Amino acid sequence: MRIALISDLHGNLEATNAVMWEIDRLNPDYVICLGDLIGYGPNPDEVVEIVRERGYDTVMGNHDAVLTGKPPFSFFREPNQSLLRKSVELLSEENKSWLKSRPMMLESDSWIAVHASPVEPEIWTYLDSSIKCQAVLRQTEKQFVFVGHTHRAGIVANEFGVFGLKPGYRFVINPGSVGQSRDGDHRASFMLIDTEKLISEHLRITYEYSDTLKSYERLGIPESDAHRLLGLSR
Repeated sequence: MRIALISDLHGNLEATNAVMWEIDRLNPDYVICLGDLIGYGPNPDEVVEIVRERGYDTVMGNHDAVLTGKPPFSFFREPNQSLLRKSVELLSEENKSWLKSRPMMLESDSWIAVHASPVEPEIWTYLDSSIKCQAVLRQTEKQFVFVGHTHRAGIVANEFGVFGLKPGYRFVINPGSVGQSRDGDHRASFMLIDTEKLISEHLRITYEYSDTLKSYERLGIPESDAHRLLGLSR
Protein backbone atom coordinates (compact mmCIF):
# COMPACT_ATOMS: atom_id res chain seq x y z
CA MET A 1 0.00 0.00 0.00
CA ARG A 2 1.24 3.47 -0.90
CA ILE A 3 0.55 5.81 2.01
CA ALA A 4 1.05 9.59 1.95
CA LEU A 5 1.91 10.99 5.38
CA ILE A 6 1.24 14.65 6.13
CA SER A 7 1.62 16.44 9.45
CA ASP A 8 1.79 19.84 11.12
CA LEU A 9 -0.07 21.83 8.47
CA HIS A 10 -0.48 24.63 11.02
CA GLY A 11 -2.92 26.86 9.20
CA ASN A 12 -0.55 27.41 6.27
CA LEU A 13 -2.93 27.49 3.32
CA GLU A 14 -0.36 28.02 0.59
CA ALA A 15 1.82 25.12 1.76
CA THR A 16 -1.23 22.90 2.21
CA ASN A 17 -2.54 23.61 -1.28
CA ALA A 18 0.89 22.90 -2.80
CA VAL A 19 1.11 19.54 -1.00
CA MET A 20 -2.46 18.61 -1.94
CA TRP A 21 -1.68 19.23 -5.60
CA GLU A 22 1.32 16.90 -5.34
CA ILE A 23 -0.68 14.24 -3.49
CA ASP A 24 -3.30 14.34 -6.23
CA ARG A 25 -0.57 13.86 -8.81
CA LEU A 26 0.99 10.94 -6.93
CA ASN A 27 -2.43 9.33 -6.29
CA PRO A 28 -1.54 7.25 -3.21
CA ASP A 29 -3.83 4.52 -1.90
CA TYR A 30 -4.29 6.23 1.44
CA VAL A 31 -3.48 9.53 3.14
CA ILE A 32 -2.93 9.94 6.88
CA CYS A 33 -2.81 13.35 8.54
CA LEU A 34 -0.80 13.28 11.76
CA GLY A 35 -2.37 16.35 13.36
CA ASP A 36 -1.71 19.98 14.21
CA LEU A 37 -3.87 21.59 11.56
CA ILE A 38 -4.05 24.87 13.50
CA GLY A 39 -1.57 27.08 15.36
CA TYR A 40 1.33 29.10 13.93
CA GLY A 41 -0.40 29.78 10.59
CA PRO A 42 -2.95 32.44 9.58
CA ASN A 43 -5.56 30.31 7.74
CA PRO A 44 -6.73 27.62 10.18
CA ASP A 45 -10.32 27.30 8.96
CA GLU A 46 -9.36 26.89 5.32
CA VAL A 47 -6.75 24.23 6.13
CA VAL A 48 -9.11 22.23 8.35
CA GLU A 49 -11.78 22.47 5.66
CA ILE A 50 -9.46 21.02 3.03
CA VAL A 51 -8.46 18.01 5.13
CA ARG A 52 -12.00 17.39 6.37
CA GLU A 53 -13.57 17.59 2.92
CA ARG A 54 -10.96 15.23 1.47
CA GLY A 55 -11.88 12.70 4.12
CA TYR A 56 -8.33 12.02 5.26
CA ASP A 57 -8.03 9.98 8.44
CA THR A 58 -6.59 12.45 10.93
CA VAL A 59 -5.27 12.24 14.48
CA MET A 60 -5.35 15.06 17.01
CA GLY A 61 -2.27 17.21 17.52
CA ASN A 62 -1.41 19.20 20.62
CA HIS A 63 -2.44 22.47 18.97
CA ASP A 64 -5.74 20.94 17.86
CA ALA A 65 -6.30 19.68 21.41
CA VAL A 66 -6.77 23.20 22.81
CA LEU A 67 -10.34 22.77 21.61
CA THR A 68 -10.75 20.17 24.36
CA GLY A 69 -8.98 22.28 27.00
CA LYS A 70 -6.08 19.82 27.27
CA PRO A 71 -3.57 21.35 26.90
CA PRO A 72 -4.74 24.86 27.86
CA PHE A 73 -3.75 27.92 25.84
CA SER A 74 -1.17 28.75 28.52
CA PHE A 75 0.77 25.65 27.43
CA PHE A 76 1.93 27.62 24.36
CA ARG A 77 4.35 30.53 24.12
CA GLU A 78 3.72 33.91 22.52
CA PRO A 79 3.11 34.95 19.81
CA ASN A 80 1.70 31.50 19.02
CA GLN A 81 -0.61 31.49 22.05
CA SER A 82 -2.43 34.62 20.87
CA LEU A 83 -2.64 33.33 17.30
CA LEU A 84 -3.96 30.00 18.56
CA ARG A 85 -6.74 31.79 20.44
CA LYS A 86 -7.54 33.68 17.25
CA SER A 87 -7.42 30.42 15.28
CA VAL A 88 -10.16 28.91 17.42
CA GLU A 89 -12.30 32.00 16.80
CA LEU A 90 -11.73 31.71 13.03
CA LEU A 91 -12.85 28.07 12.84
CA SER A 92 -16.39 27.41 11.64
CA GLU A 93 -18.55 25.46 14.08
CA GLU A 94 -18.51 22.46 11.74
CA ASN A 95 -14.73 22.47 11.43
CA LYS A 96 -14.33 23.05 15.16
CA SER A 97 -16.55 20.08 15.94
CA TRP A 98 -14.71 17.86 13.45
CA LEU A 99 -11.28 18.81 14.74
CA LYS A 100 -12.34 18.37 18.36
CA SER A 101 -13.53 14.84 17.62
CA ARG A 102 -10.27 13.56 16.11
CA PRO A 103 -8.83 10.45 17.79
CA MET A 104 -5.46 10.43 19.51
CA MET A 105 -4.35 7.38 17.52
CA LEU A 106 -5.19 5.33 14.45
CA GLU A 107 -3.90 1.84 13.74
CA SER A 108 -3.97 -1.13 11.40
CA ASP A 109 -2.37 -4.55 11.57
CA SER A 110 1.00 -3.14 10.47
CA TRP A 111 1.07 0.49 11.60
CA ILE A 112 0.04 2.95 14.27
CA ALA A 113 -0.38 6.69 13.65
CA VAL A 114 -0.18 9.37 16.34
CA HIS A 115 0.88 13.00 16.53
CA ALA A 116 3.61 12.75 19.16
CA SER A 117 4.15 9.26 20.61
CA PRO A 118 1.99 6.14 20.95
CA VAL A 119 3.27 5.82 24.53
CA GLU A 120 1.13 8.18 26.62
CA PRO A 121 0.20 10.33 23.60
CA GLU A 122 -1.49 12.99 25.73
CA ILE A 123 1.92 13.99 27.15
CA TRP A 124 3.02 15.15 23.68
CA THR A 125 6.55 13.74 23.87
CA TYR A 126 8.97 14.77 21.12
CA LEU A 127 10.51 11.71 19.45
CA ASP A 128 13.53 13.78 18.46
CA SER A 129 16.31 11.21 18.82
CA SER A 130 17.06 7.67 17.71
CA ILE A 131 17.15 6.54 21.34
CA LYS A 132 13.64 7.85 22.01
CA CYS A 133 12.32 6.30 18.79
CA GLN A 134 13.85 2.92 19.56
CA ALA A 135 12.39 3.01 23.08
CA VAL A 136 8.94 3.41 21.52
CA LEU A 137 9.57 0.59 19.04
CA ARG A 138 10.40 -1.74 21.94
CA GLN A 139 6.88 -1.11 23.27
CA THR A 140 4.94 -1.95 20.11
CA GLU A 141 4.86 -4.85 17.70
CA LYS A 142 3.77 -2.68 14.75
CA GLN A 143 6.07 -2.57 11.76
CA PHE A 144 5.56 1.17 11.34
CA VAL A 145 4.97 3.99 13.83
CA PHE A 146 3.91 7.20 12.05
CA VAL A 147 4.48 10.41 14.05
CA GLY A 148 4.77 14.17 13.53
CA HIS A 149 5.24 16.92 16.14
CA THR A 150 8.97 17.57 15.69
CA HIS A 151 8.61 19.34 12.32
CA ARG A 152 11.64 17.35 11.14
CA ALA A 153 11.45 14.43 8.75
CA GLY A 154 13.22 11.17 9.45
CA ILE A 155 13.14 7.38 9.61
CA VAL A 156 14.54 5.47 12.58
CA ALA A 157 14.80 1.67 12.70
CA ASN A 158 14.60 -0.47 15.82
CA GLU A 159 18.32 -1.19 15.48
CA PHE A 160 21.25 1.17 14.95
CA GLY A 161 23.02 1.06 11.59
CA VAL A 162 19.88 0.47 9.54
CA PHE A 163 19.19 3.22 7.00
CA GLY A 164 16.02 3.40 4.95
CA LEU A 165 13.28 0.77 4.98
CA LYS A 166 14.53 -2.83 5.03
CA PRO A 167 12.84 -6.20 5.64
CA GLY A 168 12.94 -7.58 9.15
CA TYR A 169 13.02 -4.24 10.95
CA ARG A 170 10.48 -1.88 12.45
CA PHE A 171 10.44 1.88 12.02
CA VAL A 172 9.39 5.24 13.38
CA ILE A 173 8.60 7.47 10.40
CA ASN A 174 8.15 11.24 10.60
CA PRO A 175 7.15 13.12 7.41
CA GLY A 176 8.22 16.52 8.69
CA SER A 177 5.94 19.56 8.56
CA VAL A 178 3.78 20.86 5.74
CA GLY A 179 3.32 24.30 7.26
CA GLN A 180 6.41 25.12 9.32
CA SER A 181 9.53 23.08 8.63
CA ARG A 182 12.31 23.33 11.22
CA ASP A 183 15.20 21.67 9.41
CA GLY A 184 16.51 24.75 7.61
CA ASP A 185 14.56 24.02 4.42
CA HIS A 186 11.42 26.15 4.38
CA ARG A 187 9.67 24.12 1.70
CA ALA A 188 6.64 22.02 2.68
CA SER A 189 7.57 18.49 3.71
CA PHE A 190 5.71 15.17 3.50
CA MET A 191 6.40 11.48 2.79
CA LEU A 192 5.18 8.71 0.53
CA ILE A 193 5.62 5.20 1.95
CA ASP A 194 5.11 1.90 0.13
CA THR A 195 4.53 -0.54 3.00
CA GLU A 196 4.80 -3.63 0.78
CA LYS A 197 7.81 -2.74 -1.37
CA LEU A 198 9.46 -0.91 1.56
CA ILE A 199 10.12 2.24 -0.41
CA SER A 200 10.08 5.71 1.14
CA GLU A 201 10.17 9.06 -0.61
CA HIS A 202 10.65 12.35 1.23
CA LEU A 203 9.15 15.14 -0.82
CA ARG A 204 9.81 18.86 -0.52
CA ILE A 205 7.36 21.23 -2.18
CA THR A 206 7.96 24.91 -2.92
CA TYR A 207 5.14 27.32 -2.09
CA GLU A 208 4.69 31.09 -2.06
CA TYR A 209 5.29 31.91 1.59
CA SER A 210 5.11 35.59 0.67
CA ASP A 211 1.35 35.05 0.28
CA THR A 212 1.25 33.43 3.73
CA LEU A 213 2.99 36.49 5.18
CA LYS A 214 0.27 38.70 3.64
CA SER A 215 -2.37 36.63 5.45
CA TYR A 216 -0.66 37.37 8.77
CA GLU A 217 -0.74 41.05 7.86
CA ARG A 218 -4.50 40.85 7.25
CA LEU A 219 -4.90 39.50 10.79
CA GLY A 220 -2.96 42.46 12.16
CA ILE A 221 0.06 40.38 13.15
CA PRO A 222 3.36 42.34 13.10
CA GLU A 223 5.85 41.36 10.42
CA SER A 224 8.46 40.25 12.96
CA ASP A 225 5.96 37.92 14.65
CA ALA A 226 4.81 36.59 11.29
CA HIS A 227 8.35 35.56 10.39
CA ARG A 228 8.77 33.86 13.74
CA LEU A 229 5.46 32.01 13.44
CA LEU A 230 6.28 30.79 9.94
CA GLY A 231 9.78 29.74 11.03
CA LEU A 232 11.56 32.08 8.62
CA SER A 233 14.92 33.60 9.47
CA ARG A 234 15.12 37.35 8.95
